[in-house]
Amino acid sequence: MKKILLFASLLATSLTANAAFFEGSTSGTFTNPAGAANMQVTGEGTNTLQWGEGAFLGSCFLGFCWGPTSNPSLLSFNGQGFATDVDQQFQVGSMYFYNGTIYAGTEASSVDFNLTFDFVAPNAFQETFSYNFALDNTVNPQGDTVTVLTAAPEYFYTFEGNDYYFELLGFSYGGQVFDTIFAKELKGKTVKLLGQFTSIPSEVPLPAAVWLFGSGLMGFMAFRRRAKANAAA
Repeated sequence: MKKILLFASLLATSLTANAAFFEGSTSGTFTNPAGAANMQVTGEGTNTLQWGEGAFLGSCFLGFCWGPTSNPSLLSFNGQGFATDVDQQFQVGSMYFYNGTIYAGTEASSVDFNLTFDFVAPNAFQETFSYNFALDNTVNPQGDTVTVLTAAPEYFYTFEGNDYYFELLGFSYGGQVFDTIFAKELKGKTVKLLGQFTSIPSEVPLPAAVWLFGSGLMGFMAFRRRAKANAAA
């Protein structure tokens, strides 16, 4: 019985010992904005996207106007270094959202966010994941949101018998994780962007030594059973 437990332990170890540890850095860009016919956008292809024409917020009297004009709405990503095990939440970067008051007809309603990993471990390689963000644009005292529309786990790597996936978990602030960033009108908010690597075993043979050990153990057990049967006879 002890040998069976030992074999099971070795078998489990062979399945998990090769789990990868991921290390590297991140960066991100915004591409493919979509919106109104007169959409105004700057920063496409960079880590900072601005959209909309800032509205005049001052007052006018007898043809004279004074007061401020809003900045456009803005979304910016700052990447960072990371080092994480599988099945652990980690921060992939920070996202800043500024909710400007903009003129209707100049807004962007969605944009793609391309999150790039430059890995240095377990091997040196680069991988980019793309997500679509919905951009809310309404003039109200409550505020607007940026929402992640696509964030399913995505396969990207196989290493020593395991297939690895990355999942964008969402925006973290106030001790919770959400699929939206919320900011009041003319206010900004910085949040953490969280992710996680997961894995499942690939359909590959176990190491030959494990099979040989198992075969030898099964043979030894069969020999003991025959010996006991002969002794009883």
